[in-house]
Amino acid sequence: MPNNCVISSGLQLNSCVNNIAGISDLWVLTTTGTSISLASITYGGGNGEISALSGSSVGEFKKIDLVRNSAAVLSEEVNVVTASLSFTFVPTLQFQMPGWNQVYTDLYEELVKSVGSVFIVKLKSGKYFLVSPSGMYISAATINSGSVPGDSQLYDLTFVGDEIQSIPEMEVSTDLATFLSGSNLTVDRES
Repeated sequence: MPNNCVISSGLQLNSCVNNIAGISDLWVLTTTGTSISLASITYGGGNGEISALSGSSVGEFKKIDLVRNSAAVLSEEVNVVTASLSFTFVPTLQFQMPGWNQVYTDLYEELVKSVGSVFIVKLKSGKYFLVSPSGMYISAATINSGSVPGDSQLYDLTFVGDEIQSIPEMEVSTDLATFLSGSNLTVDRES
């Protein structure tokens, strides 16, 4: 891959595209009102990336409209238990979505009530990640609104998980709908 960074001195990077920070898009598969979960995850080519998914029943990954220029964050910590010489990966996903609209209120309630939400995160670099395949749960949720017409009206949500492996990247070559085709999972919309 050609260098696409303009650096006058210091460490020269192979690709600045891989270093673009931030969440571009977010989709969720919730358990609210259903008993759906991921039935199988196929890892391809020995590189640890996910090449296919299927659900325990028919399900849809719903697009979450993020608040523009908000601080959506995907992070991961390692929880080490020295007494038993074990560890787990603890992913955290924090984001804001528009509020005070019935469609968003319904999605907000669905997210808060879900005990095993599975998220797909697309970074601004174009890479996709399956966050906490065994499911995430809500750890904080607030509704914010100001008194002036231009003030934000939004839902601020934080989810956490507990996994035996780090957040895996997905081998999405074209778009998410194509990646999920052939499985019993769909995506409601790409943009």
